[in-house]
Amino acid sequence: MSVFMRGIAYICFFVTIEVIYTAIKALVKKHDFRLIGNTQIWVMPLYAFGGLFGLEPIYRALSQDSILLRFAVYGAGILVVEFAAGFIFTKIVGRCPWEYTGKYNIKGLIYPPYFPLWGGVGLIFEQVYKFTTTF
Repeated sequence: MSVFMRGIAYICFFVTIEVIYTAIKALVKKHDFRLIGNTQIWVMPLYAFGGLFGLEPIYRALSQDSILLRFAVYGAGILVVEFAAGFIFTKIVGRCPWEYTGKYNIKGLIYPPYFPLWGGVGLIFEQVYKFTTTF
């Protein structure tokens, strides 16, 4: 699969994950049984480039290492990129497309308790990468 098509696949993957997550979060926190999830168009380029130039190289470099190491690197890496991207958005656009409000948020740009979630997303991404590179 071409780089362009892998980027599109990564957008589809991450948007789907985000929409499902936000729908489940609304169900649990607000008892909203409509299961309406959402995302922002702003993040779509981040999903493509993050997959192509962040997660793919990490997987290629660490694919033979332990799952725990890969989990930790994905979790930390996604938090770092999320903070940097949020900071840049804030400087250029005036605000960040996402805003964390939990007790442990850092400047509303990242939420460190999501580290395990991001590590898990990275491990799932590995399967998407393998699928997209079999064509």
